[in-house]
Amino acid sequence: MTTDLWLPQGVTSHQSSSAGNNAETGGSVVQHVFQVHDPVTDKKHKFVILTDEDTSQAHLEDMVSNAVDRWLGEVRAKNHKPAPTPEQRKEIGKILNDIRSHNIKRGESTNNTLYYKGLGGAKNGRSKNNGARFSGSP
Repeated sequence: MTTDLWLPQGVTSHQSSSAGNNAETGGSVVQHVFQVHDPVTDKKHKFVILTDEDTSQAHLEDMVSNAVDRWLGEVRAKNHKPAPTPEQRKEIGKILNDIRSHNIKRGESTNNTLYYKGLGGAKNGRSKNNGARFSGSP
């Protein structure tokens, strides 16, 4: 059945082996193992397609092509991110420095609240006299 199987670009190997019999029809099931390499992301993947004896060679080629296209789309969408430009690296560095300085300031306060105004302030959720232990000035 798979004498001259057309394979899409990027498929590096193909192996076929018997996988047993179909429980419903009793026909034989063939396992096709394909390995794909994406030159853009330099990722490799193996996938398996099971076919019955009723599956035509054209249908098998379509299944392989669809599987390869779907995998390439997913891999390139997830794993391929361009390197940052020098301007983007400078911006990233500024943001990281701001985060570091903010964490240092937070660590210096006693309760990890930056710009703490003390008891009775509106920032910490207490009004002037709502049953707090310490009341603020009127």
